[in-house]
Amino acid sequence: MTKKNYCTGLKKTSQKTNNCCHQHDRDYGVKGTVSRSEADRRLRVCMIQNNKPVQAWVFWVVVRLFGWFFFKKKKEKHK
Repeated sequence: MTKKNYCTGLKKTSQKTNNCCHQHDRDYGVKGTVSRSEADRRLRVCMIQNNKPVQAWVFWVVVRLFGWFFFKKKKEKHK
């Protein structure tokens, strides 16, 4: 069974890279608990920890430039 690819724009990625992208997608979703900049930082750190430092910085630049289009703003709770 083929698992979903969470790295938008890439056809094939390693499982570790895909896991980093999946966490980033969850962070960007409406139920995400971190800011967009923190989500992007976490993606970069995850990629570096998986021995992909160049790819990490390329991904980081791309999500910083274009991620605003996909980021779901969190609704503030009204007291």
